[in-house]
Amino acid sequence: MKLKMTFLLGGIGLLLIILALILFSRIKTISTIKKVEGDLYRVEYTADYKLDELLTSDIDSVNELEKQLSKKLFFGYPIKTKEDLFGCSAFSAVTPGGKHLVGRNFDYAKGGAILVHTKPKKGFASYSMVSLAHLGVAKEQNTMPETLQGKLAILAAPYGSVDGMNEKGLSVSVLELQTEPTKQNNGKTPIITTLAVRMLLDKAASTEEAVMLLKKYDMNSSAGKPYHFFISDKSGKSVIVDWAKQKMTVLPTQLATNFQLSQGEDYHVGIGHDRYDTLEKTLNQNNDRLTAAEAMKLLEKVKITWNGEWQTEWSVVYHLDNFSVDLVTDMNYKKIHHFSGQSK
Repeated sequence: MKLKMTFLLGGIGLLLIILALILFSRIKTISTIKKVEGDLYRVEYTADYKLDELLTSDIDSVNELEKQLSKKLFFGYPIKTKEDLFGCSAFSAVTPGGKHLVGRNFDYAKGGAILVHTKPKKGFASYSMVSLAHLGVAKEQNTMPETLQGKLAILAAPYGSVDGMNEKGLSVSVLELQTEPTKQNNGKTPIITTLAVRMLLDKAASTEEAVMLLKKYDMNSSAGKPYHFFISDKSGKSVIVDWAKQKMTVLPTQLATNFQLSQGEDYHVGIGHDRYDTLEKTLNQNNDRLTAAEAMKLLEKVKITWNGEWQTEWSVVYHLDNFSVDLVTDMNYKKIHHFSGQSK
């Protein structure tokens, strides 16, 4: 009896230690949330966000992702994310010194943003951008990151990323389309848009590896909207991936906005043709060579001022060769924030 009691107490003690370690890593992550300026924040995400478990959890909808995050990150506490329409622009370029850049505008309803720096034990370090509104964090609900509710919501931030880059020099940007939502059913493991972005940032070292990873899954659009992925790496290889008519298509390109680029019934259906033309003209005039400052100027050229639905929430230039980020929020192009990690 005494031996059984000893085993029981030992088991309880071990569980308490494991629970304490889990809580410590999450508290440590929350403690790193800092305001950069205005509604822009940053976080050093050190907690385990259970990517490998989520990738095998048959997540085919945002609701299912919320359920799994509730179970794996929030001890069963229900969470709710949000996603509305957005319009974006992205391009790749090479500096005069031969370094590779990706420029990206994220156009969305007015709200805050957070730069997420992750360093997973089993994966690549990355920077990614997340709209606070996607996490249910907003001034209107009194849930900004200064509040406890806002801090806890940011624990889901790795799965709200809509663009980013990793230490290997791979960049991914999600851009909305105006065609039918993607819901593949080919007998493969299902995945949704933002979970796929996190997978690529953590696990793909090149554009080729990113495409190979995506081919292993049945893609399902987040929030019932269609998207395509602009993927680029430091070798200079850039592609757009879409799932038009439920078939994955990979097309080499250096730029994208919000209309379909792959051939087919919906070729060129969508919006952002004017932004695309501006990007294409500027890149052609400069033989695809731009400095980082010129890349940011080009993003400013194609910004969207408030049109009743959205505006340019952030403009970001990813330096793929040295794992650093130039970031502007709320179209304040006179103030560029710079963040740098250690690439390897």
